[in-house]
Amino acid sequence: MREKESHTTLLFVRHGIPDYPESRIYARDDDPGLTPEGQAQAAALGRWVKSGQVDAVYVSPTRRTRETVAPMAEALGMAATEDARLEERHFGVWEGLDFDTIRDQHGDDFQAWKSDPIGFAPQGGENILQMALRVGDGLADIRARHPGDTVLVVSHVGTMRIALCDALTAPLAAYRRFNIATGSVARVDYGKRQANLMYLGMVPGGTGEWSGGDL
Repeated sequence: MREKESHTTLLFVRHGIPDYPESRIYARDDDPGLTPEGQAQAAALGRWVKSGQVDAVYVSPTRRTRETVAPMAEALGMAATEDARLEERHFGVWEGLDFDTIRDQHGDDFQAWKSDPIGFAPQGGENILQMALRVGDGLADIRARHPGDTVLVVSHVGTMRIALCDALTAPLAAYRRFNIATGSVARVDYGKRQANLMYLGMVPGGTGEWSGGDL
């Protein structure tokens, strides 16, 4: 009989709904927290996480991710380790602007971004390739520290999309094809030979039960 291969499980959690306009690019100076609905999503995540074994918790050091992880860390009785490599993409001079303003005030760069969404970086920001290296290094370190464990990683939609591209060996150009809702979880099991996506888009129900996706 073939021996079952051991794996390390990463549970990727996107932060709850932030108190920030959807049309604007996040600005680090603003550092928004969660809306009341986002807080409710975080509370539901905290209720769910009690049902399984989690060995470590990592979080992007933004207010919206820290507010999301707080109920889970409390339920688990452990502190969350902050790692800046899990942050959302850095957009430089575009941060805090809406897309109409970017198109009007940075027209040439806006067109360059549309022509090369993976390789283009706004002034003072990073492109997707650079972000992928940052996120990849952070996740590789987490897996190396916790072989065979189950680890919560609370971050952002961009971070999760890049992590999924890497896990599934999908091209970075396809990263936007992953639809990742706020307050949702994706599970990836990393084995010696390959990583397997176990589920994507799992969200807590109204009674604190999940609509699928065991730890």
